[in-house]
Formats: sequence, C-alpha cells, structure tokens
Amino acid sequence: MAKQSKYKPAAKAAAKPVAKSAAAKKTASPRTGKTAAPALKTDAEQRHRMIAVAAYYIAERRGFGGGDTLQDWLLAEIEIDHRLPV
Repeated sequence: MAKQSKYKPAAKAAAKPVAKSAAAKKTASPRTGKTAAPALKTDAEQRHRMIAVAAYYIAERRGFGGGDTLQDWLLAEIEIDHRLPV
C-alpha cells in the first residue's frame, strides 16, 4: 500500500506581468501612431569614441591640413552631444 505524503503539492503561481521602467516603455507618437524605441544610455567611453570619429571626419572634410585639431574636437563634441539623448 502506498504511503500518503503529508505534504501537499505546491500550487502553481500565476505569472505576474513584469513592470517596465519608464525608460524601457515604448510610447506611441500621437501624430504617426508609431512607437519609438527607448532611449539608450551612452557611457563615457562610447561618447569619447564617437567624438573621436566625428573629429576625424571634420578634419577629413577640410583635407587634413591647415586646421586646428582642438577646434575639430570641440566641434565634434558639440555635434555628438546634440545627437545623444539627455
């Protein structure tokens, strides 16, 4: 004869929806109805690389001569900062 267990089987817990953070939520544009991707954060190293690449292209546009590399960097910094989310 099988011995009866004194423990009851665990009831299956209902899956609860996971709340999304405000940054992860997609919001629909009232004008187009399309959803926008959540803003991604950029760390300092990524920002630095992006500025370096932008400064290179600024120098390339002027032919790599007769310019100021610091000025190229500062212009690139402004350009990248305008493109990154706040």
